[in-house]
Formats: sequence, C-alpha cells, structure tokens
Amino acid sequence: MKEKYSNYLRWAITAVCTVTICLIIFFLLFRSKELVIFFKKLSNILTPVIIGAVIAYLINPLANFLDGLFIKLFLKMKLSVKRAQGISLWISVFLSMAVFLFLVYFLISLILPELYQNIKNFVSNFEGYVNTITTWFSELEVLKDNPELYNNLSSTLDKMLDSVGEWLSSSLLTGLSGLVTGLTFRIIGFFNIVLDVVVGLIVSIYILSSKRKYTAKAKRFTYVIFKPQTANTVLTIASRCNKIFSGFISGKLLDSLIIGMMCFLGLTLLKMPYALLVSVIVGITNVIPFFGPFIGAIPSAVLILLADPTNLKPVIIFVIFIICLQQFDGNILGPKILGDSTGISALMVVVSITIGGGFFGFMGMFLGVPTFAVLSYLLKCFIHYRLRKKGLPPEHENYINLTSIDAQSGELHYCTPAIISPSGKDETYTKIFQPLDPERTSFSDTVHANEEVLRARANTQMLKSSRAKKDKQPKQPSQKKKKETDS
Repeated sequence: MKEKYSNYLRWAITAVCTVTICLIIFFLLFRSKELVIFFKKLSNILTPVIIGAVIAYLINPLANFLDGLFIKLFLKMKLSVKRAQGISLWISVFLSMAVFLFLVYFLISLILPELYQNIKNFVSNFEGYVNTITTWFSELEVLKDNPELYNNLSSTLDKMLDSVGEWLSSSLLTGLSGLVTGLTFRIIGFFNIVLDVVVGLIVSIYILSSKRKYTAKAKRFTYVIFKPQTANTVLTIASRCNKIFSGFISGKLLDSLIIGMMCFLGLTLLKMPYALLVSVIVGITNVIPFFGPFIGAIPSAVLILLADPTNLKPVIIFVIFIICLQQFDGNILGPKILGDSTGISALMVVVSITIGGGFFGFMGMFLGVPTFAVLSYLLKCFIHYRLRKKGLPPEHENYINLTSIDAQSGELHYCTPAIISPSGKDETYTKIFQPLDPERTSFSDTVHANEEVLRARANTQMLKSSRAKKDKQPKQPSQKKKKETDS
C-alpha cells in the first residue's frame, strides 16, 4: 500500500515539474518581457527577505563558532543538551548580530566624514590642479615644436577641465552637502531603503534562530522526494557546495578586511594623501580574486596623483607598495585564510572572474569563483562516475603520459617523452589496474568516495601543520638530562 502511494507521489511531482518547465520555456520564448517585469516586481517585493538571507549567510560562520563555545560552557554547567542548545543558539545569534551592526556602524562613521572631507578638499583645490596640469602640459617639448597640435589639445583640455570643474562645484558637492546636512529632512526619501534593511535584519535573526528547524525540514523533504541513497547524495553535494561558498565568502571578507587595515597602516607610515579613502577602495576591491588589488590600485593612484600632479614619486611608491601587498596577500595571507576552499586552478579562477564579471558585473566577479568551483566539483563527480561505470580508474594521475588502455587485460600503456625521460629517449611502460565492476558502481558511491578523498587530504594537511608546529617548538630536556646537568 505504501509503495502504491509513493508511486502516485512520484508521478505527481514529475507532472508538476514537467508542467512548470513547459511554462517557463513558453514564457521565455513568447512572453520574455512580461517574465522580466514579473521577476523585477518579485525581487522588489522580496528585497527584505533577500537582504536578510544574505546577512544571515554572512553572519552564520561567526554564529556557529559562538554557538559551539556556549554549548560546551553550558554542558560543563550541567545543563541538559536541549536547554544548552536553545540558550546558546539565541546568545550566539544576538552576539553575532551585535558584532555585525557594530562593524557596519564603525565603517560608516569612519568612511563617510573622511570621504566627504576628501571630496571637499579636492573640489576646493581643483583650480590649482588645473593650473599645474596646464603648466606641465605647456612645457612638453613635443608640443612646443607643433603649435597647431598644442592649440588643439589645449582647447580640448580646457573644455574637459571646465566641464569637470562645473560638475564638481555645482552638482557633486551640492548634492553631497545636501545629503549630509539635510539627511533628517530627507528621511522620507530613504524610508523604503531603511525599512527594507530593518526588516532584513529581523528576517536574518529569524533565519539564524530557526536554521536547525529549517535544515531538518529540508532534509526531511529531500527524503520524501528521493530514495534514501539518492537523498544521501543530494545532502552530501549540498554540504560540499555550502562549504565551498561559505568558506570562500567568509574567508575573502576577512582577508579583505586585513588587507585594508594593512594598506591604511602602510600608507599612513608613508605619509600618502587620502590614506583612509584609498585603503577603503583597496579593501573593497580585494574581495575580487586575482584582479582585485589591481582594479583598486588604478583609481587610488589617480587620487594620489591629483594631490600633486607635478610629483610622480608618491604614485610610484604607492604602486610598488600595492604590488608588494598583493604578493603578500596572494602567496601568504590568502592561502592561509582561504586554504583550498575552491579547489580550482589559477587559470580557472581567471576564467570564472572574466565570465562572471562580463555577465553580472562586480557581484559576478566576486561570486564567479565559488560558483565555478561548485560546477567544477559536480563535473568532477560526474567524470569519476562515468569512468567507474566503464571500469576505468578515475584518478587523473593515471592519465598523465597515457597513450592507450586495454580494458580486457587491464593494462595502461604509457610513453614518457624524451624531454623529461632520464635516458633522453621516449620510454614506454605498462601498468596493470583492477577493472571496477560497472554494475556495482553508482553516482552516490562516487560522490561519497570523493568526499572520503577530500577528508583524507584535509586530515593529512592538519597532521602536517601540527607536526610543523611541534618541530618549531624548542625541545625540553628530559628529566634524566636535567638531573645530570644539576649534578
């Protein structure tokens, strides 16, 4: 009887999914504009929920860390497990939310006044910048020998500088001063934004406080839809994807915060202009892997140059400092914080940033790497599954310098090129592998096998790091040696 109802449920879910897919295809082909309008309206309605989900996802690692600490503390106080979990969850949620709000307030109170003051100083000194640039422009030897070219370029430059000066004095500075001084009177215009943020914070608190319950419901629904073996695979893949995204995002945000603070300290010691503003730009753009420091260095170098256009020495020092900071971040700090959270090569990182930035802009450049890492993980599981299904070894080490495979005899034929062979000639050799049973191979087994390999690698890395720490510690003399030295 149960099997009969379960079959009906599967057929119903299949029918609903088929109808949904057909409707989506129909709207994409014939009603694309209405579909875009619908999703825009839906996104505007769900803006507080989206903000709350993003905040909750960002705070969740800190909340989990505090939750674990408080659970251990309450269990030592001999509270029951259920009560300890409930109390520690609410305390960790409110503490992590307080830390998040304090960081946001600290950054806003630190950045906005400095940003406004820097822009105000830049506008007030704009005429001096124009005179300096004009003088430098007129002293070029190339233009002295070509008066016509000099007249054309000087007129074009004058028009550009006049338009920029007019925009800075009339539009930008007036708008900023009105925004800062008249914020209380303009609160109605920001009411929707403030309301969305406040509701988003409330939603994030509810999400964090109910994450265990929602996670359990999601797992239960997964086992309702799929068979137990398939549901195990879905949960394993979801857990791995969550580790990739959460590890990358939280690690990259922490890395960017440290780099921004180091940049501010370095620029302050070097007595660079606009130290705080430049540090904020470098820290924000550093969330983009690989290209981030260079993207932030370009407008920062322009700001430093505009402070004194006749002196290129500060710009050169700043560029050298940013290159050194990027090397420190890419080779020491970044790997230390992020570890191997993505599992993709440097080439794939560049490709994912390029594709993500081309389609989705800044957020695409930021989220392109973890998204590509998830897709790479799923593709790796599928490739391993297909190779195991064919009875072939799935490890990529078995395919280096491979020439052919004899599936019947279980032989792998290799040829080492003359360039890397010790004898200086092409060397051929054969390996024997044990063919896998295709009938006993499933996608679930492949996913779990990959997870075991990843856990084994993580354990070996932890053992290596612990051994390295023990080796660095000075060895204390034994008791016998102490007695001998004392005697």
